[in-house]
Amino acid sequence: MNQHINRFLLLTRQRLPLLLIALIPVLIMEILSRGHYIEMITWSYKHLLELVFNEWIVFSLLLLFIAMIGRTRIAYWVISGILLTLALVSGVKLKILGVPLTPWDIVLAGEASDMVKYISNILSFKILIIILLFVVASYFLLYRTTLFSKKVALKERGILAIIAIAMLSAVYTDLPLPIQKWCGIQASVWNQVENTTTNGYALATFLNTKSMLTEKREGYDDKAVEAIVSNTPKPIKAGDPNNPIKPNVIVVLSEAFWDPTVIKGVEFSRDPIPFFHKLQQTGTSGTMLSPQYGGGTANVEFEVLTGNSMRFLPQGSIAYNQFLTNEVDSLASIYARQGYTSTAISPFYNWYFNSNRIYKYFGFSKYIPIEYFKPNYSGPYIADSEVAANIIHATDQSDGPDFVFANTMENHFHFFPGKFPKNTIDVTGNISPSSQGMLETLAQGINASDKMLKELVDYYEKKGEPTIIAFWGDHLPALGDDYATYIDTKYISGKDDPDFLKKMYSVPLVVWNNFDHERKDTLNISPSFLGPYLIELSKQQGSYYTDYLSQLSKKIPVIPPKDHYEAMNINEQDLKDYETLQYDIIFGDRHAYKDYKVPIINSKYMLGFGPIQLDKVESDTMDLSGRSSVTLTVRGSNIPPLGYVTLNGKAVPSTWQDEHTLTAKVEGHLLKSGIWDIQVNVKDSKETIVGKSNTLPIEIGGR
Repeated sequence: MNQHINRFLLLTRQRLPLLLIALIPVLIMEILSRGHYIEMITWSYKHLLELVFNEWIVFSLLLLFIAMIGRTRIAYWVISGILLTLALVSGVKLKILGVPLTPWDIVLAGEASDMVKYISNILSFKILIIILLFVVASYFLLYRTTLFSKKVALKERGILAIIAIAMLSAVYTDLPLPIQKWCGIQASVWNQVENTTTNGYALATFLNTKSMLTEKREGYDDKAVEAIVSNTPKPIKAGDPNNPIKPNVIVVLSEAFWDPTVIKGVEFSRDPIPFFHKLQQTGTSGTMLSPQYGGGTANVEFEVLTGNSMRFLPQGSIAYNQFLTNEVDSLASIYARQGYTSTAISPFYNWYFNSNRIYKYFGFSKYIPIEYFKPNYSGPYIADSEVAANIIHATDQSDGPDFVFANTMENHFHFFPGKFPKNTIDVTGNISPSSQGMLETLAQGINASDKMLKELVDYYEKKGEPTIIAFWGDHLPALGDDYATYIDTKYISGKDDPDFLKKMYSVPLVVWNNFDHERKDTLNISPSFLGPYLIELSKQQGSYYTDYLSQLSKKIPVIPPKDHYEAMNINEQDLKDYETLQYDIIFGDRHAYKDYKVPIINSKYMLGFGPIQLDKVESDTMDLSGRSSVTLTVRGSNIPPLGYVTLNGKAVPSTWQDEHTLTAKVEGHLLKSGIWDIQVNVKDSKETIVGKSNTLPIEIGGR
């Protein structure tokens, strides 16, 4: 027995130096995630206990990886490389978007392209110096001292694995001694900047992961939901039943649309958004307090479509990817129940933010992603004018009223000069060339958005069909690191500006209609309250939820982050029913949906404007004799621009003519006589087939 104890103590003493070397990546992580070594030093002595927990976590991970591979040095370099990369990306993301990297970002592997903008900003002289110091210090300890053994015996690896798992479990469960509880250490999931600043990056990430994996929430009771619903008056259809109006409702989320002319001291050679300004003056307009800055479009979309609020979900999370696993009543399904055709339009990939699945859950009947767009680009993204064309096409296709939700991409990050072929709006003022260049690029992008809005209004005004168009920006554009352009132009004094929330999260909004010219409201709302407003404006029947939200918005029109409740005179208790209803919808039993007689999900949901239907296949020859190639002409309906012809399942080079015609060239080994089964397919960027037509056979002879 004593021999085993002595052996264990010897192993422990031999591994204690790992505590020293594990401290190096901890401190470097803090420098990278915070952006400055002074902040790391200040945090280290002000939050000593949190520093110990960070060391504990990194040390545990190091032991675990040593146990897995049996090589001390390799384990150290791999674990350090992973942790430092995450901290580095977190620091860059914090500079650009004002929010650090969270586990929710990491699990969104499908949206990896969204992370490229962070990585492109990483390598700088200061970062290289920090990494060099890390490498030198680590190399000295690992290779110039005898503190660390190179290899670890198999038996010891088992012991290290047990110790590492026990240490990580202690942090996760806060047992057997609830040290975190005693010392008030907890995850500030509602404020990730504070979370990382206080707890340190490793501990904050660990606590976030715990929060992400914890499904059960306190305060949820099925009876409580029933009481709230029963106390909410049943929705009553507004308007004159003898003369019902069913206007088209078109909702446009314009990417990073914002009004830079509000910046004093900066002049534009011409108004970049003249039509938007005109609508502001003549009709309903106002602002929305976005839950996002610089990115996270899906969260704003989530609020507008469902009426749910990101304020009740962890900051940095993406509702579409993490929380929505079942049907959710939305504007799409609410309008569909009243005879509307609900269509979602997005000039990006169908898989982005799980949009294909989410729009089905929301009750849309059609989803038009980029795979069904004409490749009309302006800069790196689909032009806003093409989105307008698809909105018009969608409403022209249907016989009755339409609900259309569309977002745009032309004005998407980045805003550096050269994004567009030419900037036609000059910016002048006492600002840096960098700020000038980004403002000019932004002006060019929002000018296209303004033209899109004008095109839509002019079309539906001329058509005369009752129509509502709600148009707004999802978030302010990210103009440089650490809000550089906003500070340079003196729009804000800095991150501590007393009006920071209002200035950096308020986005402009207009709501136009062509049937109630007297209506002119001033809106100052949260995105989750826009839906109930549109339902009331369109004089249609909402749901128990939209009716509840409509009443709540009269008392609390804007829901800020929790740390602003007191300043905005908001009693958190007044929002508890809202939070309970939302929990019931997203995480609970959907108690309030049990009386729904019409399913939320549309059984005929599809991608594209309609089924790809082939009517005829023609060949320029029916005899292959002496031919080196054959041209096929495929005719039908709803043929998408990115559609391609397959011959007996094999793709052949295809040229799209219009939605009714596609040509294809057959050559090489496919030139065989017999029955050719012709079909049109559509693939996305992941090589997944997202659309198929019916199959038509054609018999080719010869050879």
